[in-house]
Amino acid sequence: MKPLLIALLLAPSAWAATTSAAKNMNTFECLSPAGWSRRPNADGSLVLIGPADIHDVSALITVRYYPPGHPDFPSFEAFLARQAAPPVFKSSPPTETLPGAVVAGRKARFFARNASEFVPPRSLNTKEVLMREEFAAVPASKGFYLLTYYAPKSLHQKNRRAFEAVLKSFKPKL
Repeated sequence: MKPLLIALLLAPSAWAATTSAAKNMNTFECLSPAGWSRRPNADGSLVLIGPADIHDVSALITVRYYPPGHPDFPSFEAFLARQAAPPVFKSSPPTETLPGAVVAGRKARFFARNASEFVPPRSLNTKEVLMREEFAAVPASKGFYLLTYYAPKSLHQKNRRAFEAVLKSFKPKL
């Protein structure tokens, strides 16, 4: 795997548009796995797009910064509390707490869950694709980072090394 070094300047989220742009700009560095494409999103996150399965569902790695007071998760502790809570829907599997590890010299918290995607979503012949999602929450001096690996179960083990490489190379600037 010949990774490319990316330095990304995250754009401020739309919810923070009323504050100074310089105050909300946050940076990080990480490796982009060979063969994966990258796409910065308008919400300030980075999406790495990997191989697709037979149903054209791609493996994804996302990196996102949550500043303090963010409407989804106002703090690192609020995110952790949500993961420990029962699923919102009774039919959803619970989130698994995985052993913690150090990411970028910081004690990170790891979680995982099983999910499904239905493809194509608006078809009479929709097929269920079993998915596996793993995420690492990394505290920052203010707020936290969330690194997520989401892949069809058929590709999960094969592509997990790409997520491990991103975790190993991740360098938050906050």
